[in-house]
Amino acid sequence: MSTLKTWQELPHGGVILEAGSAAKYETGSWRTWKPITHREHCIHCLACWEYCPEDAIVLEDGQDPSGGTRKFVKEVNYFHCKGCGLCVRECPVNKEGKVQALGFVRDEV
Repeated sequence: MSTLKTWQELPHGGVILEAGSAAKYETGSWRTWKPITHREHCIHCLACWEYCPEDAIVLEDGQDPSGGTRKFVKEVNYFHCKGCGLCVRECPVNKEGKVQALGFVRDEV
């Protein structure tokens, strides 16, 4: 039995009934292209994380060479990634053009 409301039960207009509820919804199924991380080339500047409109870049805690704590790019969460390509376009390693830290490939369904 579905717990989703029918369209007749929803309020008119784009009303968000529950704050923070976007994390529950799979938006990755809309995707036709997807980013692929190449961690060996990533400089962990977090530009991809900053530009991602869906918060699909997953970070992890780690240590920099001086022993300080900082965040590192772990992976792409394909449950939320719509394949917009902003992360790939804004990656400074990709912009430099020698290697790719984020590739962009056709998503096979």
